[in-house]
Amino acid sequence: MSRPDPGSARPRPPGGAGVTRFATRSDHRLSYESSGEAEGIPLLALHDLLVDRGQVRPLAETLVPFGFRPTLPDARGHGASPMIGGMVYPARDLAADLLAVLDAEGVAVTRVVAAGWSAAAALELAALAPERVHALALIAPNVPALLLDSPVPEARRYGEALLETMREAADAAARGQTDRALDLYLGVRWGSAWRERLTKPRLGAIRRAAANLAPLLNEMASDRVDRARLRDVTRPIMLLLRHDAPAFERWNAEALAALNPRTALRTVTIATEEEGHAALAPDWAPTLALLLGEGPAG
Repeated sequence: MSRPDPGSARPRPPGGAGVTRFATRSDHRLSYESSGEAEGIPLLALHDLLVDRGQVRPLAETLVPFGFRPTLPDARGHGASPMIGGMVYPARDLAADLLAVLDAEGVAVTRVVAAGWSAAAALELAALAPERVHALALIAPNVPALLLDSPVPEARRYGEALLETMREAADAAARGQTDRALDLYLGVRWGSAWRERLTKPRLGAIRRAAANLAPLLNEMASDRVDRARLRDVTRPIMLLLRHDAPAFERWNAEALAALNPRTALRTVTIATEEEGHAALAPDWAPTLALLLGEGPAG
């Protein structure tokens, strides 16, 4: 594969997997790690809600041999990044956090791969600073408000019920009812037995991040999505779904694809049964390398 100019403004030797670095924004330290060769193609890899950068590490490590230099941030309120103050933390602030990480790492232009909930931050990053983003790959993007735009009546009904459940979960989290909040949010996605699908370390990580669930769900459960802003994102957007993705994930991806003409939707066959908060399987790597390893955008 020919290697495009990585667009690194201030190249620096990347750290090994698990070596924490910090970026600063508004007196807060945002944690992240980088791996791969210093001259590799910059790639920002974003984890889903209620996990940390460890979720995307297996996938990032698999992308290094393809010539990428992944940077894995902990989103605000996750991992070693600071807690969230207030009752809402919008995608625009999450995108500003990502810009601080890119600046700290000396990356001028990056590819972005985002899982689930982090798709909103990735899209906002591309809208806020299009000159910093080459292309986006969104794995099972979770922007539930867009379900209300679906032409499928069942999808719209599901979206309305999902947003109401998320509002209830946010209220429960704000009241300190962590177990109820988690049962509401994760139960609607994975069923009532969701705890049985996860390891004890992953359950512990979810409970630690749950302290920040109220402000994040308050934003996610609102219908304040700026559709015109998403429609005007000029970077290529690849939407990726598992071959066995549930209907609500497909509805969400299709609603986003209908909104932005630069969006392409692709189904990927994934052998592993691990999903969601459990892991991002390395099976995604060949497709991501093909889609994100092309030459610089015009």
